[in-house]
Amino acid sequence: MVEKTKRFVLGAVVIGVVLVSCRSKSEVVRVSGSQPRHADKKIDLEKLFNIDVSRINMFSREKRLSFESVMDFDKIGNLYILDSGESTISVFDKNGRFVRSFGRPGQGPKEFSSPSMLFIKNDEIFVLQGFGSGFKIVNLEGEFISNKLVSFENPLRYRAAGDDAYLFSGKVDRTFTKLEFILRRFEGGRFDQAEVLLTYNYPPGLSGPNYDFSWANWLLISNSGEFHFPEDNLNKYSIIKYSREGKPVLIFDRKYEIREYSKKARDRFHSDYRRQIEAGTMKFPPSPPVVRKMFQDQKKNIWVVSGETGEDNEDPDYGNAIDIFSGRGEWLYSFKSKSISRHCLYHDGKIYRILPINSDNYEQFIEVYSIKY
Repeated sequence: MVEKTKRFVLGAVVIGVVLVSCRSKSEVVRVSGSQPRHADKKIDLEKLFNIDVSRINMFSREKRLSFESVMDFDKIGNLYILDSGESTISVFDKNGRFVRSFGRPGQGPKEFSSPSMLFIKNDEIFVLQGFGSGFKIVNLEGEFISNKLVSFENPLRYRAAGDDAYLFSGKVDRTFTKLEFILRRFEGGRFDQAEVLLTYNYPPGLSGPNYDFSWANWLLISNSGEFHFPEDNLNKYSIIKYSREGKPVLIFDRKYEIREYSKKARDRFHSDYRRQIEAGTMKFPPSPPVVRKMFQDQKKNIWVVSGETGEDNEDPDYGNAIDIFSGRGEWLYSFKSKSISRHCLYHDGKIYRILPINSDNYEQFIEVYSIKY
């Protein structure tokens, strides 16, 4: 009897340990920072080269808020840029040299009809056409492969990670006042099997602040399928890390002071959106979103561009606020840089900064930097 009792107690203890272990694994870890760990250190950026994109009309004819939706890389580091105005794709090698271009307006095998986005998956280029209702799929040389229908409204950005494809989109209600962000994953790139990973009700709604906010830039999807998204991007510095299945696993934040836009930014806003302001359909947000851009580097560290940037106030020498966090949410570095902004991409150890177009000669370049810890 005593032996049975011992076994029962031991079994209960083991079950309790397992339950506690399982519960602890499912709990969300929160990490807060009052100052960066390496407060006296900085990250050096080595300028490698410029890419001349002046002839790509997409950059000059439209105000493109999310450049990642029209730019992507293949496995060997070639950069592909969609010119939505000319319906062409330009290719540059990993050293920034122009390689080739292909495509033209039309419905034929080597033509694109009103293309708006692209992404690359398994050496295939998916080009979203028309009003976002279908892809034309071509190989890296521009040769036609197939067409694929899709039926998701208001796509903001597509991305490939591993064998899967992801879509970050916006959904509005019938009154056109509410706005919901949705992140979907398509297993194996099959667009007939969508798994919703995240839904986020944007508190201000569609009629709220949207001045150059570039909502798609708030989202970071890693190559492993994990992703990051702000907890409340208009009011506090707090980022949630989600598992590949869409479960929150980590929340990290830092001490941050919300600051209003500068006078230069306010003047630019009122100049660009004068008609909407006078009609009462757009209001000026007093302060910019906290997180403007996120990307993950080769060390798995998370880079965050926060607050007002040089794109807001059109000051090319403006020092943008950059924070770097570890994969565990620890605040590592904080510095100012005019070489990194919310109009940048990261790929294979390099940061690609898209400069604004020169209004005098209409030239435009992409600056490419390597990271030196």
